[in-house]
Amino acid sequence: MTTATQPQPQPQAPHSQQPMSQDDIRAHYEKQWGKQSRSATTLDDLSYSNPVEDEVLYPAYERLLQDLHLAPNAKHVLDVGSGSGRWIRYFLSRFSPALLVGMDYTQSSVDLLRAWHANAISPSPSQCSSPFSSPSASLVHFAHANIADPALTLSSLIPPTTSHQSSTFAHQGFDLINIANVLFHIPEQTLFEQSLRNLRALVAPTGAIVSTEYLPRATYRTNWMMVRSRYEFEAACTRANLRIAAVRAFSFFSNDPMGLDGPDTAGRSDFNAVRARMQHVLSTDSSPEVRQFMIDLFAQIERATLVFARERIAEIDLPSQKLVVLVPA
Repeated sequence: MTTATQPQPQPQAPHSQQPMSQDDIRAHYEKQWGKQSRSATTLDDLSYSNPVEDEVLYPAYERLLQDLHLAPNAKHVLDVGSGSGRWIRYFLSRFSPALLVGMDYTQSSVDLLRAWHANAISPSPSQCSSPFSSPSASLVHFAHANIADPALTLSSLIPPTTSHQSSTFAHQGFDLINIANVLFHIPEQTLFEQSLRNLRALVAPTGAIVSTEYLPRATYRTNWMMVRSRYEFEAACTRANLRIAAVRAFSFFSNDPMGLDGPDTAGRSDFNAVRARMQHVLSTDSSPEVRQFMIDLFAQIERATLVFARERIAEIDLPSQKLVVLVPA
């Protein structure tokens, strides 16, 4: 998909708060993941994502992999920015990769992942929720590394003293790289572009990278994020010898509506109001049955809205996050 022929974006919107650097964001999550690991008593306590988004996103991600013939079974998978392990648990519950590497730039995340997933293996086919299931178990490895580090290498992410060090994989790269909610948290342009170059170096020639992005028409800055326009994002990918192979929207209300242009006081305010009320309902003290009913209801509203919209509007123009597939150019 090419967007470079579209009109040039408007200047980014001004911001009232002092924007955070990547180091500021890392310091925040260094504390966050350490605190969460210490307080958690079950894996559910490690969850931080919107459960409505999970209900819609996970099947959409799986369908995307199926449509693009990217089934990760018996393959080498890298999860960048693993945090508290949301995507580690996703891949282990649905697939059986030969190797699953989780990397994060905070040591507290790596410590959390090693503590909670020390003996992690993929499920047997009878337990696996995906039609892609295979009988092989996964080797799971966690690495403390920064995707924006110019010194990052493939060999530094491969578990030592394993067959993977001497395999063809060690020379070609990962078959699938997942990098969710990471790139727009790298506000510095030089670090962002270095991250794209590192992704290109880490992915196999026939592999793919799946990122979550908003891709509005105009770049704008928030305190936490640099939300790059579709034009700026694609141009940076091109410079890194990557191309956009697919864009798949997966939510309307359960994530930030940053795919919409203009100030927060404009169209985004209505979407934010819906999202806030959704979160309020889910946080209300109610029975597990009622809470699950509301999650299912909100998820069905999301799916119905997406089905209606994608028949009339380009995926890239939908209001919230998209799954963006990058492949070597």
